Amino acid sequence: MYRFLGYLDFRDSTKRSESLLAIFICVVIFASVVTLQWASGAFQSEFGSYPDEAAHYITGLMVRDYVAKFSPVSPMKFAEDYYLHYPKVGLGHWPPLFYLVQAAWMLLFSSSRASVLLLMALLTTLLAFTCYSVTRKEFGFKAGVVIGLLLVVLPLVQTFSGMVMGEILTALLSFWAVLSFGRFLETGKSRDGIYFGIWAVSAILTKGNGLALALVPPLGLVFSRRFYLLKRPSFWYPLGLVLLFCGPWYFLTLDIVRNGWQESTPTLQFTGLAIRYYSWSMVKTTGIGLSFLAAIGFVVRVIRPSLEARTGGRWAAFGAHLLSVWIFQEVVPVGLEARHFIPAVPVFLMFAVAGIFWLGGRIRLGRLSIGRRITVLALLFALVFGWETFAIPKKAFYGFGEVAQKLLSTPNFQKSAMLISSDACGEGMFIEEVAMREARPGHYVLRASKVLSTSRWNGSEYDAFYKTPQEMMSYLETIPIGIVVMDLSTPPELQVAHHRILEMTLATYPHRWELLGTFPLTRNGIKHSGALQVYSLVGHENKPLGTFKIDMRHTLKKSLQK
Repeated sequence: MYRFLGYLDFRDSTKRSESLLAIFICVVIFASVVTLQWASGAFQSEFGSYPDEAAHYITGLMVRDYVAKFSPVSPMKFAEDYYLHYPKVGLGHWPPLFYLVQAAWMLLFSSSRASVLLLMALLTTLLAFTCYSVTRKEFGFKAGVVIGLLLVVLPLVQTFSGMVMGEILTALLSFWAVLSFGRFLETGKSRDGIYFGIWAVSAILTKGNGLALALVPPLGLVFSRRFYLLKRPSFWYPLGLVLLFCGPWYFLTLDIVRNGWQESTPTLQFTGLAIRYYSWSMVKTTGIGLSFLAAIGFVVRVIRPSLEARTGGRWAAFGAHLLSVWIFQEVVPVGLEARHFIPAVPVFLMFAVAGIFWLGGRIRLGRLSIGRRITVLALLFALVFGWETFAIPKKAFYGFGEVAQKLLSTPNFQKSAMLISSDACGEGMFIEEVAMREARPGHYVLRASKVLSTSRWNGSEYDAFYKTPQEMMSYLETIPIGIVVMDLSTPPELQVAHHRILEMTLATYPHRWELLGTFPLTRNGIKHSGALQVYSLVGHENKPLGTFKIDMRHTLKKSLQK
């Protein structure tokens, strides 16, 4: 990390100026990220932009609570109990590093929404500052500033800077790994190979997409023609580190991870779809103008030098990383989503800079110097980017927080088990709003999608456990469920079976279920008046807590085994 961001040195006046400039650039970038987060509505929105967002928050919160409590209970036992209270824990489906980073941040500051979003802003700042520092060394200060800020304002980066997701941290660690490997190609030193291994391990233990780095060494050797490095033990050190630190984790969790894939195994059909999708995704993410420049940069910095056997180590690594992300996402059937391209964005922008500098040296604009030509071209492409690509994505999801606050502030419901019936985003929002507001572990919150039905992580192979209101009511009384929160924002024809049967159950037994109130729900900026209905099971408050705990564990575990 110091090798890439190590500008802070106050030993003499020159280094002091460099350090102050680095701090100033970081502050500007960080302020830009936070401003865009605020403009998008991220600080007001609940964690419902994506089904995984609440899961990432709850899992980080769980790690934070385990460390804070100094609990003598084993981590597995603590996690199982935490899941019974807040069933949005994703550890196992995702590796642990992102949650360790979140936990450390929460312990130092707080677990509030604003605090976690500032962590995301800091991660984006580190990524943008790394782009700035690398570009500055190669193309100058102005180009570095432009690229650093350009990364921040890309709509895709903005979206995930305002969400609690692992994409930005994966991109940051992957970029550091690629820079280390580029240096290794140039120097052949063991130290640089070990740095590559350390950052690669960190990226892989943040998100499975980090495994795309496995393709960087072979592709980097092809582009740089430095095949003699294969004979050096230092070339193989990173492989040893990855196998040692990442191998056991992925061996133990492979079945869980595959459960979330679009398809259980790679197929030619998926690859065909992915080639078209991700090829267009690269262009759509940055716009046609920047994509045109990046294509030029890739040719002049990787393809042409490779044919002449003089590709620089850094640019060979950049080209290898761009292709590795593209190939990995087309082979591994994790799904077709633009966010998987984020780790490649930094090197994509590097190639765009190379492209515009190459054009500036070739295109004649009167008597303008090369520097002025590049400035004119940069302004022209900036206008194209602003017209074609730039936007501030809006994040507007609220409503569950008001319900959670109402329930938690009602004395009679302090020991009530709650059932939330919604889609994955809605269930996650309610769970994180409850967990964020109470002393943990507090209430038991059950997800209807988990205890009333079964399916794969991605929603396929669905089956409802209870087929009639009578069967459903018997189950709800067995726990007993004290509070039911119904999300009616989804049209009836799109509602899943267990949700419809639960709604029928509440209507079939009106003497048993008291309607406490209706609340508005906003999803993606669209307000649904009265979409949230909250019911209370009459007389559930008198259920003894000890019996309740036993019933809860038995019933929930039995349901999860179905």
